[in-house]
Amino acid sequence: KEDEEKEKGPSASTLEQVFAAADALDVFLQPKVIEWALASGGCAAVERGLEANTVSFRRWEEIIEDANLLSRVKWAKVKSLHRAVEKLYRSYNLEVSRLLDVCRQSIFFEDVKGVLKCLEAVSSDPTVQVVRLSNKLDEGYDGAATAGYRDVSLNLRLSTTDTLQLGLDGFVCELQLILIDFAHIKTDQGHARYVAWRNQRGL
Repeated sequence: KEDEEKEKGPSASTLEQVFAAADALDVFLQPKVIEWALASGGCAAVERGLEANTVSFRRWEEIIEDANLLSRVKWAKVKSLHRAVEKLYRSYNLEVSRLLDVCRQSIFFEDVKGVLKCLEAVSSDPTVQVVRLSNKLDEGYDGAATAGYRDVSLNLRLSTTDTLQLGLDGFVCELQLILIDFAHIKTDQGHARYVAWRNQRGL
């Protein structure tokens, strides 16, 4: 019971509160993503410009030195209201506080060593409280449950001077650590096929 309470967000009573907090929290999560990626050789998805819906994966150490690349970083958007409502009905018994991934971002890696380095950087960050870790790269994980897709995802809270002052420190966000080989599967079309598969299973 105690672990369940730890994994929940604050006692937000409405979706409006959760989404307002997610929008605000993303402002503080993005700089942290860059910090952790720089410490671990992580990459970002960068839009290719004229080629619609295509990305390349570039190291953050290169991106921060190039204003053009920085302007084309494809940051994750806040979870859609439609998907949030689906999860509330299908999985969370309408408990709004169990929505832990409305605010989410990703870091991409060339190999598992980078993922491990990033986990070290996040776990040693004094402003972070990790409330849950899901390791889909574990050899014991059944990839059939996610149509073969794998990553490492962390649910965490950020406790900085700013998040404390704004009352955001209790809200939980998600960080996905993704191998680039799997990220290529997670294209817009690939994700659409996964969503259709997931909906058929009622997840």
